[in-house]
Amino acid sequence: MTESEPSLSRRDFALCTGGLLGLLGAGGADVALSYRAHDPAALAAAAARVEFIPDQIGNWTANSTPPDGRMIPAPGIAGRIDRTYRNSVSGYEVSLTVLCGTSSLISNHPPDACIDDAGYELSSGPTVVAFNDGGDDQFTLNRALFRISGSSLSDAIRVFWGWSDNGVWTVPANPRLAFRGLPFLYKLYVTDRTPSHTDDIPQSESFLEDALPEIRRRLDQP
Repeated sequence: MTESEPSLSRRDFALCTGGLLGLLGAGGADVALSYRAHDPAALAAAAARVEFIPDQIGNWTANSTPPDGRMIPAPGIAGRIDRTYRNSVSGYEVSLTVLCGTSSLISNHPPDACIDDAGYELSSGPTVVAFNDGGDDQFTLNRALFRISGSSLSDAIRVFWGWSDNGVWTVPANPRLAFRGLPFLYKLYVTDRTPSHTDDIPQSESFLEDALPEIRRRLDQP
């Protein structure tokens, strides 16, 4: 990353996960409906797998960033990682958050719930983008661009997100219905900052192409 490009701040890094506590009440009904799928052992095992995601993925090296204290503890979140990855060749920098928790909670958390609270407004999207896993499967993620509301700052945050129970990421139209009854669910967020003069620097795309197959290998384990 060149010196003229804005770097990720802890505040920006936390934007996509900061609204979880405010959505817990909305998931109450789903908790009751999905109680039959309650499986603490399966949830604990799934949460442990989040920590298996490596700090080094190809040319990308991570630094862990502790989440904002206001976001922890969060009932229903059994596992999470928050990391900033930097590419040693391109200089690209992205933030990765992976959450694991009950499906009733994780399926209820769109990024605009916390982005809006932080003063950002949706500028474009979301649109569905596809990534190949190097084999026969395809991952799909939502992509959206957010800008600061009423600010003179023109840089923006791009957010990619999706859900999965096995590392194959999808973006169903109604996640609450699609994932109801699962004992656990993963949620992935990848964000980058884009400078004012362009919004097509493929920082997140480059990272996702390298990282998604590796993340799948770590999450799709017995």
